[in-house]
Amino acid sequence: MSRKSLLKSESAAAIAIAAVLLLGLAFTIISVVKLNHAPEWKIDAERDYSYDAWGNMEDVKTRIDLFTRFMDSNSNYSGYGLSATVPFSMGGGDVPVFEPSKSNSKLSVNNEEYTMNITLANHSFSHKIDCGGVTYYSENRQYPDQVFRYENGALIMAQGESSQMKRKPSFDIQKTDNENYAITINAINLTGETTSVSSSNLAALRLTGCSTNPILNSSTDYLNESINSFNLSICTRYTDAWATYLNDTAKEAGLEYDTDYKIIYPDSGCVCLSFLPTGNNYSIYINKTIIGAELGTGSCMGIGETSDSEPDKDEDESGSGLTHGKRIILNKKEIGGIIPSGTYIQFKNNGKNNDYWVEIDGSQKKLKKDDIVKLVIDGDQTSGTANMNSNTISNFNFNVKMYIGNKLEDQGKVTKISVINYSNYESTLTYKLPSFLSYTQLQVDGVTLINLLPANDSTINLYNIGPSTTNNNNLTITFNASSAYFDCSADYEIINS
Repeated sequence: MSRKSLLKSESAAAIAIAAVLLLGLAFTIISVVKLNHAPEWKIDAERDYSYDAWGNMEDVKTRIDLFTRFMDSNSNYSGYGLSATVPFSMGGGDVPVFEPSKSNSKLSVNNEEYTMNITLANHSFSHKIDCGGVTYYSENRQYPDQVFRYENGALIMAQGESSQMKRKPSFDIQKTDNENYAITINAINLTGETTSVSSSNLAALRLTGCSTNPILNSSTDYLNESINSFNLSICTRYTDAWATYLNDTAKEAGLEYDTDYKIIYPDSGCVCLSFLPTGNNYSIYINKTIIGAELGTGSCMGIGETSDSEPDKDEDESGSGLTHGKRIILNKKEIGGIIPSGTYIQFKNNGKNNDYWVEIDGSQKKLKKDDIVKLVIDGDQTSGTANMNSNTISNFNFNVKMYIGNKLEDQGKVTKISVINYSNYESTLTYKLPSFLSYTQLQVDGVTLINLLPANDSTINLYNIGPSTTNNNNLTITFNASSAYFDCSADYEIINS
């Protein structure tokens, strides 16, 4: 009996010792991975998160450039409220299990100085423009911190004291003939309160096209006097980026440094491109585009979130009430419009596993039963088509980010889509048609609000676009730069010019 008891004791002790050794080995492996590999994974994750933030800043520039082109194309533009919301993913860089905490970041509007001053040396003209800007600051734990800055049409990346201009502003120097140069400057003035938000969640930046105003046209303002020298001064935190850009632009136009121009630093935090009086004549064209910028954390819904408001109680961006149309027919000739980035459609796939699919850039993603599919417009769309009815989605030809559940599955152009049994349709899909004098037909629930003749120049905006319940749940969208046709349900507004 004592021998059996001893054997049992030794067996139990062996099991306990083996368990302790295995547990120790597991802790050792985890410690080694956490010390040697997790920091590298953290760096990679924070770098990827920085790429996403840079993409958000590129979206800011793209939208402002688009608004500027729209406003410049219409000489009678008086502010039709073209707007878009740019979502920012503020948190990132987490490594599951080993480094689950997210890095923070900070997004600010108009918190850093940027002013541009144009002075004609041989004239009394001097004009100063406060441009403002949008700044993104990373607050990484492993990957080096970076600053992404949009100011006056330029996109700048800074790290420490060094800065580089990655996307160029609207500033052009062209040699027209011997010793004559045309200089075009489009200043971007971001208006709005000085605000900032630090977060590891979502934030949003709302941009609105306000107006475009001529500042100087030397061909008409100085008909009898030539301009042979002038100074363009910029006060900014990122002087090295602007100095490099201004110097390269002047050189590319054929101007010679220290003979035709030079770069000087008149004050701390300022850089000046000075055109010297060497016999050259300059024609100068300066416009100022005013863009409203508003920062918030609640104005952008997260993936998988939906609005609780009823469609007929929604409000437009200016605060006016919208009207819901069960069937809207919009037919506009000679001009298109945009479907803004960030708006979406969402539906639930009721078909069997792998029966239906979405094809993006030729790559097909099979859908499973009960998948929640969200197609988020990726970049403002100026052309596209869509077709659906009560149980079929056969066309949604736009650039999108496709989420299934809360996971980003793919992004690109929807080249084909086949969904023949769906439900739980939701939409924030928006269409904005700027003011333009052309033939317009707008019919809401059988009532004609605008006839094709006479020509009409009202702004027309559609929100929460979906299939028409009074037209067999059909939806048809076809639009490009020269025409627009919508047959759908939506909340709408008409803004008279």
